[in-house]
Amino acid sequence: MKTKPYVWTKRDKWLYALSMAPFLTVFVGTAYLLSTYSIWLTIILIGLYVLTNVFQAGCCVGCPYRGAYCPALCGVYLGNFLSGILYKERTFEAKFFERNAAAGETMVLILILFPLYWVFRTGWYLVPIYLLLIALHFVLFMPTQCEKCGYNSTCPGGKAWTSCRNRFGFRRIGEC
Repeated sequence: MKTKPYVWTKRDKWLYALSMAPFLTVFVGTAYLLSTYSIWLTIILIGLYVLTNVFQAGCCVGCPYRGAYCPALCGVYLGNFLSGILYKERTFEAKFFERNAAAGETMVLILILFPLYWVFRTGWYLVPIYLLLIALHFVLFMPTQCEKCGYNSTCPGGKAWTSCRNRFGFRRIGEC
């Protein structure tokens, strides 16, 4: 893990809030849509979200952002706060981190894929909207948050962003 965390500015936090709009739209909209089929589907969606937060909390052990502002796991998870509750006495262990990171990444995919059948069943045209909102969240989030995070060489999202930036030739924020 890197030793020097980034100090988040008000502008960073505003950009974070902006990137959250597509996520909140898709999550709340999907929860509502699922509830029209069965309240249990919405409960499952929320349960998957909570479970993803628990895995994220395992990744936050040893991170200096824990319990403070952190754009962890695409910015939509509360793992940094949960980590201080669930893993208060635990110290960083690479294997524990890797297991939780893999489980968290898997849960993000499950969370995205779970409602697709019901979104399609409601209207095929909602599927591209659903996927576009998710993509928009990532496009707004990763360059403004992952780029600056002091742990982007450890975090799976940070690694993904760095790889995309290098592969597609995106410039770092602030570069001309």
